[in-house]
Amino acid sequence: MRLTNGGIIANYRCNASCGHCLYGCSPTAEPGYIDTPTAARLCALLRQNGCRGVHIGGGEPFLNPEALIALVRTITASGLVLEYIETNAGWVSHDDARTRAILRNLRDAGADCVMFSVDPFHIGFVPLWKPIHLRRLLEEEGLSYFIWKDQYLRAFTGLDKERTYTPNELADALGYDACGQCAREYGMGFNGRALNLLRRYGTRKPLESFLTGAACTALTDAGHFHADYLGHYIPPRCTGIGIPLEEADSLVNPDERTYPVLHRLRTGGLRALYEFAQDYGFTPNSDGYVSGCELCFILRKTLSSAGDFAELTPKAFYTQDY
Repeated sequence: MRLTNGGIIANYRCNASCGHCLYGCSPTAEPGYIDTPTAARLCALLRQNGCRGVHIGGGEPFLNPEALIALVRTITASGLVLEYIETNAGWVSHDDARTRAILRNLRDAGADCVMFSVDPFHIGFVPLWKPIHLRRLLEEEGLSYFIWKDQYLRAFTGLDKERTYTPNELADALGYDACGQCAREYGMGFNGRALNLLRRYGTRKPLESFLTGAACTALTDAGHFHADYLGHYIPPRCTGIGIPLEEADSLVNPDERTYPVLHRLRTGGLRALYEFAQDYGFTPNSDGYVSGCELCFILRKTLSSAGDFAELTPKAFYTQDY
């Protein structure tokens, strides 16, 4: 597969547990962070596969500023373009000297753009003053930025900037269900913790409506891939699935002995995976499912808890209570 647009997941640990997080990141997620040898290997492989630029995401990359700076240096030295660094701004404090030092070191290492999040999910964990303060410091330090999403920064103008808001508190303060609106804006093809949003706002269908036997094409979609700190390639819409980046091409025709879950999804779709999971004790929900992705996730969760499947990674992704 030719890789074009993607990102490097520096870590899975995060200071927040946002309801829309596809990767199930949280303060209790595994604490690992990408090291320089892994980053250099990933960058070289990405270039070989046609990629010319990446962004840095997480987790929250700024939880380890020194390692983040080293990652920026590695990416820029590899010849890849560093498009931006993602952050929720939760790491920002009133210690402006420390924040400025981090931003300057990132700029000197080769970073020139930061994307910070402001939306109904992040405000449940990060008070508004932090992204607003980060914006000012980015401007003063000469770094460009963009806001995901800018309209919510405007919509939240009248809120108390010193506190966080639960979804119900936010709805009361704004007069509408901001989380529901945002979920629809982001799209309903959710995985990970975001499945709870899909279950809340989607419509359930019977199990049989998803068991078509058609091969899963999402696994070979390389439009917005990620490579994580463990060295795994992650298909754009298939969080909780990963194989070594060196083997990304094998997603087209996975070996059954090496990757039995992927093999079944590619050859027989959800029907084949469903029949496979039944051998490991899977029992379907009589109420049905809101999407094929939800069914796939639950099948994979059953398999991950019952056996050791290399492609179902990271393991902690499946142990959370979604």
